[in-house]
Amino acid sequence: MNRISTALLALFVAVSSYASVDPPNIIVFLADDYGYGSLNAYGADPKLIRTPNLNRLAAEGVRFTRAFTTGSVCSPTRYGLLTGQYSWRTRLKRGVINSYDALLIDTDRPTIASWLRKYGYQSAAIGKWHLGYKSEPFQNLLGEISPGPLDVGFDYHFGVPNNLDDVHKIYIENRQVYGLRSNRMSQYGRSFYGKPYSGYDAPQRVTTEVMEDLTGKAINWIDSLDTDTPFFLYFSSVAVHHPISPSEKMRGTSDAGAYGDFIHDIDHSVGQLMQALEHRGIADNTLFLFTSDNGGDIPTDPDRPEVQAQRAGLDLNGFHRGDKHTIYNGGFAVPFIARWPAKAAKGQTSHGLVSTADIFATVSELVDGAVPESSIAAPDSFSFLHLLTNPDDSSKRLHAILRDARGRHALLFENWKYIDDTLPESEKPRKDDAKELYLLSKDPGESTNVLDQHPEVAQRAQKILNAIRTEPSSRGVTLKL
Repeated sequence: MNRISTALLALFVAVSSYASVDPPNIIVFLADDYGYGSLNAYGADPKLIRTPNLNRLAAEGVRFTRAFTTGSVCSPTRYGLLTGQYSWRTRLKRGVINSYDALLIDTDRPTIASWLRKYGYQSAAIGKWHLGYKSEPFQNLLGEISPGPLDVGFDYHFGVPNNLDDVHKIYIENRQVYGLRSNRMSQYGRSFYGKPYSGYDAPQRVTTEVMEDLTGKAINWIDSLDTDTPFFLYFSSVAVHHPISPSEKMRGTSDAGAYGDFIHDIDHSVGQLMQALEHRGIADNTLFLFTSDNGGDIPTDPDRPEVQAQRAGLDLNGFHRGDKHTIYNGGFAVPFIARWPAKAAKGQTSHGLVSTADIFATVSELVDGAVPESSIAAPDSFSFLHLLTNPDDSSKRLHAILRDARGRHALLFENWKYIDDTLPESEKPRKDDAKELYLLSKDPGESTNVLDQHPEVAQRAQKILNAIRTEPSSRGVTLKL
């Protein structure tokens, strides 16, 4: 056998080793506003907070140190995760989906859920949705709520429309308001954001009980399935998004105040899901991915629980500069852990560049042995499947675009980060907007802008960025421009 044939055989065996086994169950646990430094496995002091279940995930799986979201706010990352496409290719050039906005995902665009349906998977979207409902902006959620998650591939949905204390104040189950008794509405009280609650005639969410409600629904859904049916659970936590509302069970359990207690709610939820898998005997063949939609939010108000936790010594975003909303890595760098006892490495660390948008391509390669053609699905998604078994390998992702709350873009490539000062038409410029360049290998905290010292790198970065913006897929864009 010649050398080329041997190499091809090795490649075939490597791919077949995933695609030929019983298809694994897949859980993606997406925490909300959960920063890089907010769990012990990423450096959080156990004297302040304790995350034993997340620590166990890391000890039994692969921990990624260079994982980034596509947005430093919620909706862009959620869209990119489910579709494998950058959200700025849609109408969402800046900001997030608002309380009465239409569904952002085109019903013709493949999602992880619709893709897995072809392979016999059942899928559920449980938790915070924040991607809109219906085909047009709406005044309320009465009547049939469609299109929504069930129209983009999911078989079951139990969701919080926008965030923990949005004005709707209700849950949605499949295509209707959960427990709706009548079409009567009566506004009352005010949300964290100052607007009155919509006042649907339906059970109103209790902020301190939402994590428990969602976790219970997820476990019930898993238990309702035949053990021979593979499933995909997209579980989107409401913690630790404001208002900081730890459960009664977790209140006072940390040494970082209410914010630390709310972190404990996330860890407890992870532990409950892991126990549910073990109880059904399916933990070994379940890929459990844990990450966050963006970095931690650090308000300017000194009395907010997030700031109090910082003062206690908890570095929400670790060594990264900035936080949620910003263009700096504190808004994008997130914990990212993959546990799959049947196949993945255990207790290993990968320093390869990965994005939350890469989950689609990875899942596709996992069940089919191949990544979909970029013209068909997931145009901005690169598989990191090989890193689960060989964490020291190089990443297939050579670059990543980050989008902040205002719609600015930054480019990660090699050891560099380049920030472009171009804004969407609807966004007004600010006096401190400027192009920036950081050498992350020497300056991971983005403290020194070296654009003037390396103008040729900035010019090259701009070319790469423009090429990705112009092409319908980033997969074909190389660094040789």
